[in-house]
Amino acid sequence: MNGVLRLSRLPRRLVWFGTGALGVALLSVLDMFVPRPWDGVVLSTDRELLLVKAVAPGTGGEVAGIRPGDKIVGVARAIVRSPGEVARLLAKRKAGDEVPYLVLRDGTLLELSVRLSSRRLSTPLFLYAAFTGFVFFGVGLLVLLSRPDDAPAAPSRVFFVLCTLFMLFLVCRLRPASYGFFDGVVLTTGTLSLLALPAAFLHFFLVFPRRQVFAIAPDGRPLLEKLERFLNTSPHLFTVLYALPPLTYTGSEAGARFFGWKLRFISGAPVASWVLMGDYLVLGLLALLRSLVRAEDPRQKQQMRAVFAGTVVGVVPFLLFAVLIPTVSASETSLALAVLFLVALPLAFAYAIVRFQLMDVRVVVRRSLLYTLTTAAVTAIYALALTAANALARTQGLSQSRYFPLLFALLVVALFDPLRRRIQGPVDRFFFRDMVDARRALEELSEALTREFSVARLERWLTSRLSEIMHLAWAVLYRVESRTLVASSLPVPLPPEVSLSCAFIRELQQRGQPLRPGHLEGLSLLDEATASFLSAARQQDVKLLIPLVASGQLYALLVVGPKLSEEELTREEVQLLRALANQGAVGFENARFLAEHTRQMELEKELSIARQVQFSLIPERIAAPPPWRVAARCVPAYQVGGDFYDVLPGTQGRGQALVLGDVAGKSVAGAMLMVAAREALRAEAVVTPEPSSLLQAVNRRLYRREQRLVLALAYLLLCPGGVLRYCLAGQPPPLLRRRDGSVTELPLPAFRLPLGALPEGVWDEVTVQLEAGDLVLVYSDGLSDAHDAGGGRVDDGELVRAFAAAPRDVEEAASFLVRWALEFSGGATAFDDITVMTVSWEGKS
Repeated sequence: MNGVLRLSRLPRRLVWFGTGALGVALLSVLDMFVPRPWDGVVLSTDRELLLVKAVAPGTGGEVAGIRPGDKIVGVARAIVRSPGEVARLLAKRKAGDEVPYLVLRDGTLLELSVRLSSRRLSTPLFLYAAFTGFVFFGVGLLVLLSRPDDAPAAPSRVFFVLCTLFMLFLVCRLRPASYGFFDGVVLTTGTLSLLALPAAFLHFFLVFPRRQVFAIAPDGRPLLEKLERFLNTSPHLFTVLYALPPLTYTGSEAGARFFGWKLRFISGAPVASWVLMGDYLVLGLLALLRSLVRAEDPRQKQQMRAVFAGTVVGVVPFLLFAVLIPTVSASETSLALAVLFLVALPLAFAYAIVRFQLMDVRVVVRRSLLYTLTTAAVTAIYALALTAANALARTQGLSQSRYFPLLFALLVVALFDPLRRRIQGPVDRFFFRDMVDARRALEELSEALTREFSVARLERWLTSRLSEIMHLAWAVLYRVESRTLVASSLPVPLPPEVSLSCAFIRELQQRGQPLRPGHLEGLSLLDEATASFLSAARQQDVKLLIPLVASGQLYALLVVGPKLSEEELTREEVQLLRALANQGAVGFENARFLAEHTRQMELEKELSIARQVQFSLIPERIAAPPPWRVAARCVPAYQVGGDFYDVLPGTQGRGQALVLGDVAGKSVAGAMLMVAAREALRAEAVVTPEPSSLLQAVNRRLYRREQRLVLALAYLLLCPGGVLRYCLAGQPPPLLRRRDGSVTELPLPAFRLPLGALPEGVWDEVTVQLEAGDLVLVYSDGLSDAHDAGGGRVDDGELVRAFAAAPRDVEEAASFLVRWALEFSGGATAFDDITVMTVSWEGKS
């Protein structure tokens, strides 16, 4: 129960991170034990998802002729692109089945027949790695639950993240690759943990047992002073540490892709990533050694020695066998030896926690002991009641009933916890009377703070009233005014103003939790104002500095003096003060919400301007060469969108070229992509007037392997004599309404994939002869996919009937169809941008 309460006080992101990581790790282990049809193929964990790394001897894959270096292209007459697709296909088979494989080898496609066998992929090394990973997670969770109220940057939370990343790395990255359904997710998670793990390792030892302070500018050199401030106070230090590994990884990938660098991979990651990981681990060890050397308290030295010994035993072999040897010899076999020693690291922390109470983990405390005794007393009462009930049941013959044990057990379960809770309340009031009264008063004060908007009364309650409740000698509140913290009254000689740029203020804001002045002493080296304030705090015996922070914004600083009893503040009292400070920041948070509302109004104004700019790029009216007539309308789902229409240049007397496009995307993102697609079309139309060639050229410009710009396009060429030539790339077929009112779909081209979907394609052209009075409708899928308020969609028959009922004039017809779609939606938010274009031939038949 206490563990659940502690979890409830943790940030949701941390809880979801730990829960999700544990779930993925358990899935990874479970996936290794699930028997599955197996072809004997061992996949590479490098960039190619279906690249064969090895083939097990005697399996169906080896008999069929699959070799290392081959790439699996198809299985069971189906094209495959990921292990998940292969898993779904093989799941329909059983051991002994013959399955056709399509294999790419040296640019040649081979069809091989593979007989499947059955196998579980778990290995002793993987089981040991998984055991070590779960040991890491258990130790990290123990530390986290012992200090659930620490700030986000506190060592306990960083340690939990570090242990969780170790678990993901061991369980998800160092596992045999398979065709399992979760294989892609698990291996990707392992790669991400590999990128974040070294930074978390260094981060932890830079803040454990408290953040280290570096003095590197004794001679006052400006450059060294800036570096010193960055290392000691900048919130971006750890951002840089965490950003370097993924930047190294992506930089290596980009170099291989764009510059032809030859990369060597170890367990799915470039060698450069492993080298950087080794550098981080070495720096972490040096930071830990520095903390050990500088520790003054004998008990803390014992803690640090145990942690340092375990870290050296676990990390040094890992550096040797997982980083140094593989990078020199291009071998991964030594990775197994590295994992054998890693278990020393969590075991060292577990030993330090139990033996020396590291990181303030208390196995038995006063309250836990009393609650345990209470529970034992209640259990004894129930045991006596159970004995008496059994004796009574035997005399009455009730024990012979098969329902008696079940009913009696349910009765015990129903009454046990309520009775324990009823006894626990008096125990609290008897043994912890002062704390119960203080908590009740502070709860009342918290409720008052949430209803109060007067700054003067807020300040009085957070100083005078708080001092009465907590029996404090004094309390001072500094409020943020401009870039300065100002105290309205000072019962003790403290600085009346403090700049927000002071090092200790930035540290408090970053941590967002109460801190004792002693935890900030190392920051005295950074600026004179910090040194002056901390000196005054020592003289006045300041016990606690509490930042009033909401959503990362500092609104005030509460300085708590000593208690009248001269006792130290307990952890429970610190937690109560922290909760009260959070409530005190509510009024400031309301002001922030008002500012955000103002900014939202400004954003809407900017979006309105963006809408005007976008529509300035779309012609309001299209002047077609007589006797052609053209009209178009575009209605974005949001203020701006990804649909457009345009008149293209470059047809050189052969007719007028029109396009109607729909970029994959909506709102601002869709509008930005729309501008890029429109400019690509206009640029290529000047040099490539032929429709099919134009679409090929634009497709090559839009296609990107990693991040594609997909464009659905309808291209129309209005030729003399009523000839309409068109190409379609992902757009619906145009509708043709003859003069007699009949509506038909125009023929679809054979190839009509959207532009940017494939690297190459040949778009077919269709030619239609129009008669006088014919009306053609070209539209985006926002018209045909319109949704009503209940979620129903337009069917083809409704759209045909609406087009048949449209006026003959192109302008009126376009407006009619847009109005019909909006009325169909019934006021609901538009599902997609709606764009229509109507074209008529008014010449002689």
